[in-house]
Amino acid sequence: MILKKDTVTPSTLDSPTIISASNEYSPLRALIIGRATHSLFPSEPPHMIRATMPTLHHPEFRPHHPFPADIVAKADQELDNFARVMTDRFGIKVYRPKEVNWAKANEGKGGYTGAMPRDGLMVVGRTMVEACFGWGCRRGEIELAYHDVLEDIMETARKAGESVRVCRAPKIVGGDTLYDGLLDDDKPEKDGGAKQNGTIPRSSQNGKQTSTHWAINNTRPAFDCADFMRFGTVLIGQLSHVTNPKGVDYLRAVLPAPYTVELLNTTDDHAMHIDATILPLRQGTLIYCPSRVTEEELRRHEVFRDWDLRPLPWNPEEEEEEEEDEGPPRYMCSKWLVLNAMSVDEKTIVVEERQERFARWLEEEFGMEVVRLPFRHVNSLGGSFHCATVDLVRKEL
Repeated sequence: MILKKDTVTPSTLDSPTIISASNEYSPLRALIIGRATHSLFPSEPPHMIRATMPTLHHPEFRPHHPFPADIVAKADQELDNFARVMTDRFGIKVYRPKEVNWAKANEGKGGYTGAMPRDGLMVVGRTMVEACFGWGCRRGEIELAYHDVLEDIMETARKAGESVRVCRAPKIVGGDTLYDGLLDDDKPEKDGGAKQNGTIPRSSQNGKQTSTHWAINNTRPAFDCADFMRFGTVLIGQLSHVTNPKGVDYLRAVLPAPYTVELLNTTDDHAMHIDATILPLRQGTLIYCPSRVTEEELRRHEVFRDWDLRPLPWNPEEEEEEEEDEGPPRYMCSKWLVLNAMSVDEKTIVVEERQERFARWLEEEFGMEVVRLPFRHVNSLGGSFHCATVDLVRKEL
């Protein structure tokens, strides 16, 4: 359903609205930062875990299995510190979700986390969109953790007499059909292949065939907001193991004019969220993961025709890290999470403090001011600075 609400004008900001963002790098004025308390490993069917999660950690993804308590506690400390820096150093308005006992979410079936709001919410112009989550364990995540934040924003908005459009995700009535034909129980014994009814074929690119099918079908709209990024009036997104064609169609239908959606063809067998594949630094400059998308494919999109497109000149997966054994496991991510940085403005970016090679490269190659903050325990829960935030207001350049 689509709800029409009003917007907010925090007294600390010079922007006329709290819901206004059309790119990933204009000066940041207000954002949401997540909370890690009571995070659980996502519990989804085995074929989804195989498609998206690092093989080493597959056994962790079982029902009602919490992340280690020390990792969650330190992740919350990192998120709190991040919020303080945004407020105290940059004067940015910060909203935080309430604590949720994720073990009791979804009628006791269990949830995931409140630490990754980017997956579930995005602002496009002056419209806020809630994701149609593909993962059952994330159903209700925004309502449970972020309801009070949204109400706070909209109540202040009403008092200010300004308007914002909020598109809440439609409710699923009856059983969810998104995994029909794809569950391990559906596979014919003779060949181990899933039934093809409703599955979404993958396409080949430059002669490289990706995995045959996505881990979800196309029987209802599904998308995570983190599969899309804003470039003015164009959103660049991707199909993935959590975003299907009907999800893209739904997003196109709820976006205000003149915003449009274009899809990248990627070569990532484990595609789930585009914000560790491309990183726009500022207008006209973008860093990308060359093992997931090509320059040719990026330039196929008019918005990138004249941009400086830079592949990260090394493979983070091949890097040797000092004291690696002392850090928390990357349960849900690859080392390409380095690209999941967050821009404060076109000259300032926040990166994980141990990503020193990346930080120096941004400083020396692009003249960026790099803010180094601890975030490895948040990384362990499945994301970095971009994942852990929703930018509500970016001042027009």
